[in-house]
Amino acid sequence: MQIFNESKALQKLDLSIVELEDMKSALDEAVIVAITDKRGMITSVNERFCAISKYNREELIGQDHRILNSGYHPKIFFKNMWKTISKGNTWHGEICNRAKDGTLYWVQTTIVPFMDDSGKPYQYISIRTDITAQKNIQQITHIAYHDDLTGLPNRRHLLKKLEQQVEDSKENGQPFALFLLDINRFKNVNDGLGHKIGDMFLKEISTRLMAVDRLGEPFYRLNGDEFVYILKDMTQIEVTTERMLAVFEESFCFLDYEFYSSASMGISLYPAHGETVSDIIRAADMAMYEAKKKNGNAAIIYSSDLPGSSNSLLRLETKLHHALQHHAFELHYQPKITVQTGKMEGMEALIRWTDDELGVVSPLQFIPFAEECGLISKIGEWVLKEAATQVKQWNDTYHLKLRVAVNISPKHLAERTFVERLKDILQEVNLDPTHLEIEITEMSMLDQNSELISKIQDIKNMGITISIDDFGTGYSSLSYLKQFPVDALKIDRSFIKNIRKEKGTAMVEAIIKIAHALNLSVVAEGVEDEQELRILKEYACEYVQGYHFSKPLNVQDFTHHIEKNLLS
Repeated sequence: MQIFNESKALQKLDLSIVELEDMKSALDEAVIVAITDKRGMITSVNERFCAISKYNREELIGQDHRILNSGYHPKIFFKNMWKTISKGNTWHGEICNRAKDGTLYWVQTTIVPFMDDSGKPYQYISIRTDITAQKNIQQITHIAYHDDLTGLPNRRHLLKKLEQQVEDSKENGQPFALFLLDINRFKNVNDGLGHKIGDMFLKEISTRLMAVDRLGEPFYRLNGDEFVYILKDMTQIEVTTERMLAVFEESFCFLDYEFYSSASMGISLYPAHGETVSDIIRAADMAMYEAKKKNGNAAIIYSSDLPGSSNSLLRLETKLHHALQHHAFELHYQPKITVQTGKMEGMEALIRWTDDELGVVSPLQFIPFAEECGLISKIGEWVLKEAATQVKQWNDTYHLKLRVAVNISPKHLAERTFVERLKDILQEVNLDPTHLEIEITEMSMLDQNSELISKIQDIKNMGITISIDDFGTGYSSLSYLKQFPVDALKIDRSFIKNIRKEKGTAMVEAIIKIAHALNLSVVAEGVEDEQELRILKEYACEYVQGYHFSKPLNVQDFTHHIEKNLLS
């Protein structure tokens, strides 16, 4: 009987050993595992640890984890980790490591201490999962939605937030206020003390503004020296105004300089001053410009009596009509360069408008208004025809095959007759469709309906190149790229300006890899120097454009550019 019982016990033991081996095999397939002694020296690693770190087992055994240190985390990060596990507690966290070849990777980590009879750890087992792809996506999204200098949410983030806020207010009936703050005479600081002081000034203002908020709402950096705040508690308008302007009461001290500044602030209310995002931003902008006339710290709430209200908007609409009728718009062209050869492959057409009374009017101002008042299709068709005519003239005259890129507004693209009108323009101009590129924004693709996908496919079937402009709004973009029949994407300039930084370089590399995995070519916009170009070339980016090569040029200057760079 004793022998029988011993035999059963051995069978159970054998089964337990087999189960443990199966569990170990499953873990080895699924996670990254390392065992260290009490000093943190590696005593064992599995194959996945070797694969992700790119070290072989012999190189790792006997080393501590500093062999993988990326320099990303401060010393206090690891100090707190050791404090936790040395007390016998399990530690959880995300760690950025550096592989043998220098590449960075992220792991979600759990470290479990094993204790001896005296209650002290004698070894540690760390179990990790690779989260590099998720971290890359998060960082791409962060860069796309945040200002690099101040760290504040940027214009893109603001517009998205306002759209959601408007929808929420429609549902719950709660109004909100929009504060638009502009730094007075900021140009004097930049020009007089230099851009370094100017950047320090903006960062200090951001820090002071963030200290104003007590409700957990962020400030947004709208443009160079403009900041925005959304207030949901309408009873706090007066006190919030006072706190924001008080930011400028104390002097600013940087290096050997001390100076005072002031701000002008416009305030608009939803829905009293407009029912759309554009309306309330425009109302706050008008109030801000009126506040500037007071020459000091001042704030004004929008009123229909202000210059630039409904009467002025009616006048702007009239001016847009006149600009179309009297050919007041013009196109400037920025060269697009092939990275490998350095030769110009084509150009992007950019609309410009100078009014006798208003002066130079930015497309950022008149394009959204043209969309609202129903003129965007006529302006878009004018741009298409003008760009097609001009590129054909250059190609015929100089025997070239340049391709011109034209940005199409989402509202224009959504027009039922867009494809037919596009065909008409190509036929009228007699332009080879392969010499035209249509740039569509990610906003155009938010509505992933079959009709829109079919429309873009029809455009592509004509031989026209389709590209995504200003790529970089995060994970959702990946699904768009898979759904839509596009040929290329343009990396948003916000990524390129960060490319010298380690994180920025990793983000650009990740975007290019994503594009190439989907058989898309890549255009990087906003390239401003040789170092940025070198990094993009290293990551096999196909095309670039930016001030490093040329600013946007009018027709005459671009013709000279062709003669100098392509015919010499």
